[in-house]
Amino acid sequence: MKVLLRKALPEDFQEIAFVHYKAWLETYHGLLPKSFLDKRSLESSITIFKNNHCANTVVSIVDDKVVGFCGWGSLRENSFQENLGEIQGIYLIDAYQKNKIGRKMIEFALEQLVTEKYSKVGLWVLSTNENAINFYKKMGFSDTGIFKEENLGEVVTEIFFTKEL
Repeated sequence: MKVLLRKALPEDFQEIAFVHYKAWLETYHGLLPKSFLDKRSLESSITIFKNNHCANTVVSIVDDKVVGFCGWGSLRENSFQENLGEIQGIYLIDAYQKNKIGRKMIEFALEQLVTEKYSKVGLWVLSTNENAINFYKKMGFSDTGIFKEENLGEVVTEIFFTKEL
């Protein structure tokens, strides 16, 4: 399988939105309340990525189709008194997982964060998403013990992981 990684362009927003929508449903089925997932829509994903112009995003392309993406930037909810970068999201359609595409996208994002002068990066991961937790640990991220809870129809917990760059 030939995979091309490149920075996203503003015109990629519809393909990125499709991956975002599809990967959310695939990844979080059984992990988040069905009522919450049922409220997700392709249209809301399109709006998100059209409005942010796909900035600070790498896409993975297979057969001229976007099959995954990873976004990065400054930590959005920074109460840590540190200048932290953040992996703001990484999504890959199920059929393309286990092919090192996710690893390559994270590595791309980490290189960008180093270029942007970050020395540490963080990310939030759903506490019940064992696949993601194992993936991040393999990538060198560590559980900080910091967590937050959100009510999405039932209370879900996210764990904060960090990695030195």
